[in-house]
Amino acid sequence: MIGKNELLRRIHEVEQSEESVVAIYSNHIQHVIRYSTLKEDVQLKILDMLQQLNADLQEHKSKTKKLIESIVKNGKDVY
Repeated sequence: MIGKNELLRRIHEVEQSEESVVAIYSNHIQHVIRYSTLKEDVQLKILDMLQQLNADLQEHKSKTKKLIESIVKNGKDVY
């Protein structure tokens, strides 16, 4: 079991970690692609995947925000 404040702290840590990892990964891959010898169609496909990754991150952040709001509003203190 875990208390409300501890749960919220952990969710926040995971959210920050996920955001950092996606930003670092995306930035690194974009730099690698820029200097690669990959064909343009392959580069565009990879860039499309990175855009989807970013869109998924934004969706996940929205869902996480709703989860946090529901935990804060909930009267329970143990999860």
